[in-house]
Amino acid sequence: MKKIGVVFLSLFLVLPLINCQNKRAPGKTGALNSVYFDYDQSLIRADSATILQGNASYLKGNQGMSTVEGHCDERGSNEYNIALGQRRADSSRSYLINLGTDAGSLKTLSYGEEKPVCHEQSESCWWKNRRADFRKQ
Repeated sequence: MKKIGVVFLSLFLVLPLINCQNKRAPGKTGALNSVYFDYDQSLIRADSATILQGNASYLKGNQGMSTVEGHCDERGSNEYNIALGQRRADSSRSYLINLGTDAGSLKTLSYGEEKPVCHEQSESCWWKNRRADFRKQ
């Protein structure tokens, strides 16, 4: 009976590890991490400020051009979402510049709702699409 308990305990501990291999957390783009926004907002949240501080440290130590990409969920018109995505990219870029990142090395681009990471129609999905991604060139 003890052996069966040990086998089940081992499976209980090992299976989650196997299941998580080769999966990246949402928003992880190499050494740079995505930041997320509240619905219909482009203000940097407190949790995003910490992420942007890490991104700024990385960018200061790795010179070259980087792109800040603004994204939105599917709600709203295409035109509105392109503009909102641009505001999100711009606010993220400004925050990085205020932290000492070279302004000339950061460009912005808005994809609006065109590149979602989640396709379900629910808040548990939409929040993942309200983001700014960072790409090192």
